[in-house]
Amino acid sequence: MRIYAISALLIALTVLGAGCTGDGRSSPEITQELVLSDAVSGINDELESIRASVGENARVLGETGLTGAAGREALKQTLLKYPWAESSLVISRDGVVVMAVPENYGGIMNQNLSYQPQVQRANREQVPIVSEVFYLEEGFYGISQSYPVFGTEYLGYTDITYRSDVLIGRVLTPLINGTPYDAWAAQTDGRVIYDTTPEEIGKNLFSDPVYQLPGLQEAFTRIVSEPSGSLEYSFYDLNWERNVTKEARWDTAGVDGAEWRIVITRSLDAGEPQQVAGSGRPPAANATDEMKSFVAEAAAYAREHGRTEALSAFNNLDGEFVRGDLYIFAYDMNGTVLALPFQQGLIGTDRRGVHDSNGVAYIDGMIRVAAEGGGSLYYVYPNPANGYAEELKLGYAVPVDDTWFVGSGVYIPDVGTGFTTSEKDALVQRVKAARDYAQEHGKEAASAAFNDLAGPFAAGGAYIFAYGMDGETLALPYQPDLIGSNRTGFEDRYGVNIIDWEIAAAKAGSGFVYVTYYNPDTGGDGLKLCYVAVVDEEWFVGSGVYAAET
Repeated sequence: MRIYAISALLIALTVLGAGCTGDGRSSPEITQELVLSDAVSGINDELESIRASVGENARVLGETGLTGAAGREALKQTLLKYPWAESSLVISRDGVVVMAVPENYGGIMNQNLSYQPQVQRANREQVPIVSEVFYLEEGFYGISQSYPVFGTEYLGYTDITYRSDVLIGRVLTPLINGTPYDAWAAQTDGRVIYDTTPEEIGKNLFSDPVYQLPGLQEAFTRIVSEPSGSLEYSFYDLNWERNVTKEARWDTAGVDGAEWRIVITRSLDAGEPQQVAGSGRPPAANATDEMKSFVAEAAAYAREHGRTEALSAFNNLDGEFVRGDLYIFAYDMNGTVLALPFQQGLIGTDRRGVHDSNGVAYIDGMIRVAAEGGGSLYYVYPNPANGYAEELKLGYAVPVDDTWFVGSGVYIPDVGTGFTTSEKDALVQRVKAARDYAQEHGKEAASAAFNDLAGPFAAGGAYIFAYGMDGETLALPYQPDLIGSNRTGFEDRYGVNIIDWEIAAAKAGSGFVYVTYYNPDTGGDGLKLCYVAVVDEEWFVGSGVYAAET
């Protein structure tokens, strides 16, 4: 199958190159055992580093009081040190939230959380604790890593909250990139807390229907029961295309009560994933128009023939809705996969909250644009035409009715999207520092600072921008003529409604999006990974990192 790229986009963006993908390791000396050993030690190092930082916060709070300015500053600096973490709380010995950082978590101030098991445990045991995954008051499933606060007596505890899959992924992704290995992790109760296939995270090995296959339950029982070992089992491959036999080796990571089984697998099957032959045609200049017409045709077919018949047609690899590079996918508005012809193992799964390799929540984005009548967005996704290599894709989705939608996309293989962990960390840290500045100084003063070309917030392509939740432009230092204008509905050159996407991510608290936008360092447009964070209910800040030039 040919790579059906967008010619205009390639002309504009090919100079951006292949991105930064130097985290991978491809040496044949990288064994499964070595990857597992490095993974366990790396995860433990991360947990111990966090424990030390939260412990220092506890020391400051013990000396200055649970609600003092020094303690708040210590918590803020720790969150900047770990930019991928979500929040930090101080909870009294009675279970009441007495401090919450950042300030937009102020809504949980003074709440009594003493009913929560993890709060009860922290106040009862009065030792450093890494909790199990649970639904936090902040609105996400995560982990609370806590440390007791002592003055002349026990006062309460402080914590830092984060998603387990983010912490584990930071360690595992560079270890397995460029190797034949895959990875997942679970608590001893069977909850999956990390998987290279994001759809698996949060499922339970023993109760989820997808795991009720011959031999799997026996394998998973051994893995959670034994601290280390090896075995073989059969399950879908990484791309959910076919069943393969996997060799699994596992060991245990965790500190302060955490007991995480880290599992490294490799396929024992010699067969290669199926690739579909392409048409051999050169890239078409009207690829986006053809894609949109294709999606409109699929939506009309679905309305005429009904959901059941339409989904059968969409999932037929030899049918009329798989045309070279173009294929139709379909989702329920609740995120359930209805049609995905090259990854039919995912049909029936809930993909809400699934992120691509750079943290972009593209399924939620598809649901949003479809619910709004249709639209486009970028994301990184496996290309079945190229051995399921991850490539940038411009997707387009429209509703069939108010319950489900259809879509398709064109791959853009020559545009780099492999942003490194350090690049993304620096981006998030930059935005969160700007958010903290905005919360401290207020909208007017902060916007003036962000717009000051001589100031620290206008560092070329790393500049800070700011918008109101209504789309009003508050800070855009290299385009001052746009200050004060309302940019809702603004589309980039490839039809992606980028400001509305950023507003949606900000309303969720924070998030990553892709845009094609003016780069002040080069004077031209470039693909940009942006991160935005809410300041308060009225406005948000953001910044971006452009794909590297060759």
